[in-house]
Amino acid sequence: MCGIAGFAAAPGRQRPEQALLERMTSVIAHRGPDAMDFHLDDACGLGHRRLAIIDVSGGRNPLEDSDGHVALVFNGEIYNHELLRSELVAAGRKPRTQSDGEVILHGYLHWGLRGMLRKLRGMFAFALLDRRNGSLHLARDPLGIKPLFVSEQHGVMYFGSEMKAVLEAFAGRPQLDPRALFQCATLGYCLAPRTPYLGVESLMPGTCLSWHEGKRRVHRHHEVVFEPGRSPDDPEECWSRLGDSVQSHLMSEVPLGAFLSGGIDSSAVVTSMRERVDSVDAISVGVTSAGLDERPFAREVAEGLGVRLHEETAEPGIAELLPDLAWHLEAPYTDTSAAPTWLVCEAARRHVTVALSGDGGDENFAGYRRTRYDLLEELWRGRLPGGLRRGLLGPLGRAWPRGEWVPRPLRAGTMLRNLGGDWLDGWLHSLTRIPESAARELLRPEWQTSEPLRADVEERAAPLQDLDPLSRVLGMDLSTWLSDDILVKVDRMSMAHSLEVRVPLLDTDFVDYAAGLPSESKLRGGEGKHLLKRACRGRVPDSVLDRPKQGFHLPVNEWLRGPLAGRLNEILADGNAEVFELLDPEPLARFAQQHASGKRDRSTELWFLIATDAFLRSGPGGSER
Repeated sequence: MCGIAGFAAAPGRQRPEQALLERMTSVIAHRGPDAMDFHLDDACGLGHRRLAIIDVSGGRNPLEDSDGHVALVFNGEIYNHELLRSELVAAGRKPRTQSDGEVILHGYLHWGLRGMLRKLRGMFAFALLDRRNGSLHLARDPLGIKPLFVSEQHGVMYFGSEMKAVLEAFAGRPQLDPRALFQCATLGYCLAPRTPYLGVESLMPGTCLSWHEGKRRVHRHHEVVFEPGRSPDDPEECWSRLGDSVQSHLMSEVPLGAFLSGGIDSSAVVTSMRERVDSVDAISVGVTSAGLDERPFAREVAEGLGVRLHEETAEPGIAELLPDLAWHLEAPYTDTSAAPTWLVCEAARRHVTVALSGDGGDENFAGYRRTRYDLLEELWRGRLPGGLRRGLLGPLGRAWPRGEWVPRPLRAGTMLRNLGGDWLDGWLHSLTRIPESAARELLRPEWQTSEPLRADVEERAAPLQDLDPLSRVLGMDLSTWLSDDILVKVDRMSMAHSLEVRVPLLDTDFVDYAAGLPSESKLRGGEGKHLLKRACRGRVPDSVLDRPKQGFHLPVNEWLRGPLAGRLNEILADGNAEVFELLDPEPLARFAQQHASGKRDRSTELWFLIATDAFLRSGPGGSER
C-alpha cells in the first residue's frame, strides 16, 4: 500500500522539473511513511511513497525490468501475485524481487497490457512507463478500491493517488466545478470522473488510460456481469468462497487485524480469519448516543471467537476534526460516517498496519433497507398504468409535505414521487440526501445547474436496463455509491493514518460470484443478505444475524444543537466567509433556526454548509492550508 505521483510530457514539450515531482510525492507522505523514491528521465517522472507490507526489504518502487525497458510505480495489493509469478518464471521471466507489484511489470512484458490487467486479482492503481515507445499507462482496479487522479495541461499528463498531488502542478487553486458542487449538495460526494476542481479528473474504476505522444486512449479492462443463476444458492459454497477471499487477503509481513462493528459483514470476515489464523486483533468504535453503540455486539463476537478486541469511543469533538477530514476527503463530502471511520482507523494503526474490513457485503447481498423499498416501488410500477403514475402520482409526491423524521415506508410523498418515474429515478431519489430542487435553492444563481442529476448516472445505468430489478439496483450501487462514496471514505481515512485496509468481500472473484447468485437468494421475503446469513448461521452469533441493520453514522442532528452549534453559528455570523460566495446564507440561517428550535430536522443541509466551509478553508487548495 503506497502513494504514487508523477507526469509525462508529450514530444516537443518540456518536462517539469524534479522539484515538482518531489512536491507531488511529498504531499501524500501519509500514504507511505517508510520510503520515498523517484524515477526521472527526459520525458517522464515517477514518484513513490511506500508503506512496506510485502517484500519489506526488497520491494521499493519504482520497479524496473533488467533491460530498462519498463518502469513502474504501484499502489495496492495483488492477491494472486504468487500464482502469476510462477507462471511468469515458467515462461522465462526473471523477477528480481518478491514484490507483488513486480508481476505487473513482467506481466505487461509477457502478456501485454490488456492480458496482464485481465489476470490481476487485487486492489491497485499504477503508472507504467514503456521507454520503448514513450507510452505511459495508468490503471485502476475494477471496483475503484484504490484512487487515481489525472490532469492534462499544456501537453503534460499529471497523475497522483490523491487530488492534492496533482494540484501541485497548478499555479494556484483551479476553478471550482459547479456540477461537482451540485453532486456534493444532493448526493454528498462527487461522481467520477468529476472532482471539485475543473481540469482534474478521477480515473474511472476498471479503466486504463494510455498516454502516447500527447494523446490519450481509455479502455475498460473489467466489468461486473450480473447473470443471476450462474452461481449456486448454496450456503456452504458461499462460506467457502468467502474463506478463499479472506485467505488471499491475509498475506502480510507486518501486523494484520480487522475492523469489527458487530454487524454481519465484519463479523463474517473476522470469523473466517479466526478459522485460518491463531490470533486476531479486532478494532471497534462506538458512538455514545443511545442506540448507536454497536460495541456490545462486537464484544459478543470477539469473546466467542477468542479475538482480542480494542475499543474506542467517538466523542462529539468532531469540530476539531473538520480541517483534517476536509484535507483528506478533498471535497465537500457529507457522509457523516467519515468521522468514526477516521477514529477506527486511528485506533487500528496503534495495533496493526493492515486491517480487513467488511465493506461490500451490502452491495453484493442487498443489505440496505432502501433496496427493499426500491423493489417494492418497482412492483407497483408494473401494476399501475404509466399515465396515472407520471400524470398524477409523480406531481402529487413532489407536492407532498416533507417529513425527514418519518421512516421512509411511511413517507407517502417519497413513494408517490418515485412511482412517478422509472426504476432509475427511484434508485436516485433513495440515495439523494438533499432533493435537487432544495439543493438549487441553497446554491447562489451563478453556481446552479439546470440539468437533472439523473443525467450524471444514465451512462452507468444503460448496461443494466435489461436486468431484473434487484440486479439493476445492486449494479448501480457498485458503480456509484460504493466506488464514489464508501471506498473513497475508507481509502482516505485509512491512508491518513498510514493504515492499509483490505476488503475481501470486494475481491473480484467474490463479486463476480455474488453477481451470479439468484436474486431471491440475496433478498427474500423482505430480508436482505438471505444467503450470507444462512452461510454465517452457526458460525456468527444469532443475535448479530437477526438484529436490525445499524448504520455507521454520527448523531449530527443532535450535535448541531450541542457540540457543533458553536461552529455552525461562527460560519453563519461571518458574512465574508468564502462559502457564501457559493451558498445562499438566507435559507441556511432560516434552517439553523428551525433546527435549533426542534421544529425541523435540517441537519443534512447544515452539515453540507459545514462540510463545504471546511473544504474551502482546509481542503487541498484551501485558503487556510
